[in-house]
Amino acid sequence: MARDINLLHPELQVKAKQLIQEAAKAGYEIIITQTLRTKAEQDELYAQGRTKPGNIVTNAKYPQSLHCWGVAFDIAVVIGGKANWDTRHYDKIGPIGESLGLVWGGRWKNFPDRPHFELPGYKWSNLQKQYGNPANFIRSWKEEKPVAEIPKWKYEVMDEAIKAGIIMPNVHKPEEIPDKAFVLAVALNLLKIVKKMIGGE
Repeated sequence: MARDINLLHPELQVKAKQLIQEAAKAGYEIIITQTLRTKAEQDELYAQGRTKPGNIVTNAKYPQSLHCWGVAFDIAVVIGGKANWDTRHYDKIGPIGESLGLVWGGRWKNFPDRPHFELPGYKWSNLQKQYGNPANFIRSWKEEKPVAEIPKWKYEVMDEAIKAGIIMPNVHKPEEIPDKAFVLAVALNLLKIVKKMIGGE
């Protein structure tokens, strides 16, 4: 299985590195264990617990896993030089990834996957419909502008704004340049909050 961060989508490369850094600040050493998967690798994982010995580790056939499209990666917590799979550690790291704008597999109800992180907004079916196959999607990355690293404080500001009801969750990203409508929407939401505070509503 590939572990090379450079095989990931450019935006995910940045976030993977940020997750390693932020986890270290929280006292955890983590490594990337899986990035981009080939068809042969995904087929082999799917066969485990079905036509091959072992427990079932995935319900996704190729190319139904976002690993096949380069927009997902898995981690392992390292303790004493060895990978440790105690779920308590991953329950600490998962929210760190979410604070960076990643989707954490530990939130999945039917098949929780605590070591798994992925970019939001991607579905394999939509990618297949638009690009046909992972190779075409990966080639499209070269046409995109390089992704600048986004300071964590921007994510923290967005989180606070969401909690305060100033902006809606899952609508805007810290890297976006707000348009006039968004600025007006924020101003109106602030006005509503102020009115409630002074008893105007």
